[in-house]
Amino acid sequence: MPPNRGRAPETLLVGSDPEPLFRYSAQRWLWNEPEQLRRRYVQFDPNALIHIAEEAAGHDAVCLDLSRLPEGNFNKAFLATMEDGRQLVVKIPNPNAGPAHYTTASEVATMQFAREKLNIPVPKVLAYCSRDGESKLGAEYIVMEKAPGIELGRVWNDLKAREKLAIVKQVGSITCNLARFQFPCYGALYRRQDISFESQVIDDDFAVGPTVGRAWFDDRRGDVDVPRGPWNSAECVMEALVQRETACLEKFRTFPQDCQQGIFGGPGCYHPSHKAKLSVLQDFLKIHSHIIPHSKGIAGGVIWHNDLHADNIFVDPDNPSQITSIIDWQGVPIYPMFLAAHHPSLIEYDGPKLDGFVQPTLPDNLDSLDPQARKRAKVLFAAQSFWLSYEIEVQRAIPELLQAFRYKDSLPGQILGMIGSICDDGEPYVQSLLADLSEKSTWKQVVGANETGHPNVPCPLHYSKEEISHQQVEYSKWQKDVERKARVIDEIGVYPGWNGAVSPQEYDEVAKRLSVSKQNFLLRESANEQEKALWEKLWPFQDAVVR
Repeated sequence: MPPNRGRAPETLLVGSDPEPLFRYSAQRWLWNEPEQLRRRYVQFDPNALIHIAEEAAGHDAVCLDLSRLPEGNFNKAFLATMEDGRQLVVKIPNPNAGPAHYTTASEVATMQFAREKLNIPVPKVLAYCSRDGESKLGAEYIVMEKAPGIELGRVWNDLKAREKLAIVKQVGSITCNLARFQFPCYGALYRRQDISFESQVIDDDFAVGPTVGRAWFDDRRGDVDVPRGPWNSAECVMEALVQRETACLEKFRTFPQDCQQGIFGGPGCYHPSHKAKLSVLQDFLKIHSHIIPHSKGIAGGVIWHNDLHADNIFVDPDNPSQITSIIDWQGVPIYPMFLAAHHPSLIEYDGPKLDGFVQPTLPDNLDSLDPQARKRAKVLFAAQSFWLSYEIEVQRAIPELLQAFRYKDSLPGQILGMIGSICDDGEPYVQSLLADLSEKSTWKQVVGANETGHPNVPCPLHYSKEEISHQQVEYSKWQKDVERKARVIDEIGVYPGWNGAVSPQEYDEVAKRLSVSKQNFLLRESANEQEKALWEKLWPFQDAVVR
């Protein structure tokens, strides 16, 4: 459950006990809490906050008030109000934000590039230090102008449909601006002064260096020594993903249970293994060069905002259909468009997606539906309308971006999109996709056919009937295990991928629901005491020793 970012700022009393400022308090965790809190703990000099803000403001500025803003998951932030009314935000990254120096340096460069080169409304960075050893604060920081306006999330539900539509079109224009500039290589963006090695120069101000994408550091991936860019081709990016996953499998004996989609390892269930995961990675390397798009448009390197939800979009309070700023540019990699691009979180919805540019419609029997069903139909209609409007905006401005969206849903696109998480989970599903790809008719669609009707390139993958049968059995087990966990998630009342985070106010209530769900699960799944003991061990929502 994400922290509540809608809370009001809390006045900071400099000189009082600073320890509460260092600790993370927006959420608690029902398991592995000490480790989660450690990854969000950062010490700094509170007294230096004011001086840093005043220096950044310039012109003999005087700070009259310093308030702590609601905590995000990866940063601490403070609002400094100057004597002349100007407001600045001081942002300090937690350890879980990403690699030291690189995360802050890349965020600054990405914000500057988006603002100056792509004409995207982004807060102006006034000062920063990406090396804690050189920082007056004793920690990395960024000082930026406060984003003008208010969070869209505060007013979205009160807006008229035409106002929402105007915002969706602006979001479409912003993402098209991101897709319009294509980098000659892949990794992450930096100012040239902040990256002195293993970089590729873009212009006098910017260079591409190692990636800061969180997928390269979360879930123990930061503990393996693998190249993290820059890369010269999309093919090199995909090979690096495989190298990273392989290195994790070689180093770690266990898989993080709360990252897995199912509850595995029980009687008659799917049993994840290093062998199966490595086999999928090796099979992928046999065909990856044939399924990677060679069109420069959708294979070109782009920066992409990772989370365009309503709290990262600011609007004019007097004209809430006008976007004034986009925040949260941390951890943004330069990736091939077919990997990076995705629909904004703002317009994502649960429900059927319409094919192509089909206009959504309300049910013919809308008036005869009960009130709840009528409401659901109207909500779906609105969501589909916003989705369509966004895609029309994209198709009009950057057709290649829409092609990238479509490619992600294709068989090759799904394989490319999932190969980077094999160490955690998903190998039976990816193996089934590889088997589908190896079928002659499917392979011909991917590589084309010659005049004799044969594929232009023979498929490097060959599976016997016995292997296909075994894969199907394993995939079936995996699916059932995924359904098993989905049922538990639904009983607890949380979301897929939940890592145990809850608000402090909800801690006791969710802990009780978790306990009840566990007891129901053990009763439902255990035929005897031996099986119960095994399921107890496999229960994913508990403290775990990670090796």
